[in-house]
Amino acid sequence: MKSLRNLYLFILFIMLSFSAKGTIHIINVWDGYFQFVPTEITIQLGDTIQWLPLDSPAAVHTITSTDIPVGAEEFDQIWQTPADTFFQYVPQYVGVYNYVCTPHEISFNMIGSFTVEGANTIKENSLSSFILSPNPATNYISFGDENTGLPYKIFGLDGKEYLSGYTEKEIDISSLQNEAYLIQIISTKTEIFRFIKQ
Repeated sequence: MKSLRNLYLFILFIMLSFSAKGTIHIINVWDGYFQFVPTEITIQLGDTIQWLPLDSPAAVHTITSTDIPVGAEEFDQIWQTPADTFFQYVPQYVGVYNYVCTPHEISFNMIGSFTVEGANTIKENSLSSFILSPNPATNYISFGDENTGLPYKIFGLDGKEYLSGYTEKEIDISSLQNEAYLIQIISTKTEIFRFIKQ
C-alpha cells in the first residue's frame, strides 16, 4: 500500500514538473520533530512551493501564512492523515513569505519561510515610472504626489520587514538605521527599489 502511494506521488510529481513553467521546490512536513524541512528556502518568481509529508502525521498540522508580501494570496492548509496529500503554492509577488503550523508554532516552534526573488526586480529609478527621491535619504522618501495610496513594505537586505503601509506624499523613514533598504511598491505590477538611509 505504501509503495503504491509512493508510486502515485512520484507520477504526480513528474506530471506537475512537465506541466509547470517554473521549478517545483519541495518542503517536507516532518511530524517526528515538528519541523518544516528546509525551514528557509529561496526561489524564483514563477516557481512553485510544494509541501510533502516526510513521515505519516500522528497529529494535525497546518501550513498557515503569517507575514507575506502585500497583495500576495494568503494560505491556510490543514495537514493530517492520509499522508499522501500535498499542498502547492505559486507565489505571485517577490518578498519574504513566513508561515507556521498553528497548533505547534508556540509549543514546538514549527515555523518556516521562503523568499521569492525575481529577475531584474531591483530597478534603477530612471528605468521606472516611479521616481524615488531623495536617495540617499535622511528622514523621508517620496514617489511624487501622483503615486499615493499604494501599498508598500520596506525590507532590510537581510529580508527582515521594517515598515509597511500606504504611500503618502512623503514616507517617514526616520526610525530606520543608517544602511541600505529595499522598498516594495504594489501598483499594476510589483516595483522594488533600493535606497540608502543616512
